[in-house]
Amino acid sequence: MSDQDPKFWSNAQTYGMAVICMILGIAAGYLLHAPAVANPTPSIGEVSALASPAAPAPQMPSAADMKRMADKQVAPLLANLEKHPNDADLLAKIARAYMAAQQFQNAQQYYEKSIAVKPKVDALNELAYVYVKIGDLDRGIATLNQALAIDPKNPQVLFNLGYFEWKGKADPKAAIAAWQAFLKADPNSPKKAQVEQMLAQAKKHLSIPAGTKTEKPAM
Repeated sequence: MSDQDPKFWSNAQTYGMAVICMILGIAAGYLLHAPAVANPTPSIGEVSALASPAAPAPQMPSAADMKRMADKQVAPLLANLEKHPNDADLLAKIARAYMAAQQFQNAQQYYEKSIAVKPKVDALNELAYVYVKIGDLDRGIATLNQALAIDPKNPQVLFNLGYFEWKGKADPKAAIAAWQAFLKADPNSPKKAQVEQMLAQAKKHLSIPAGTKTEKPAM
């Protein structure tokens, strides 16, 4: 029995190796002749082709869209206003929301209500801007002067008054007076260089009657 063991194991090993080789051969044949698998990672060109087209540039909201946005923003403020109808600050806040949305008629309404309750310089200054936007320059200037009656050295009001007198009324004398007062009130203003430049232009027009339009230099 011991003489036959080596022969027995040799035959078994030979048979086993033959089976293993046959399996490996079949597997190798499959791998060599199998169809190529598509590359799962697309090329740059493929990515470009598959990518969605670029989104169009956003369009500016229409006047109706702006009004809807403003109405939505002020809705909680209006609800609060029902409880506090004489709150000047709340009225001005509603007006600012409408002004930011370029709803100038509504802004005018709430600014005027706010000022009727309690005149404040900021609200008067902003209302003056609203008046100018709706085409009432004279009322805008009168409103700025009303603000100056409360705070004669307010730089914002003085700057705007000079600008409205210069660009709107073509009145260099009134513009110079406002801007000189501005420089005295706020000598370190970041707008100082701009105001000095406009002053120099306005002084060149002192001999021209107020209301005269000219472009040399431009008003």
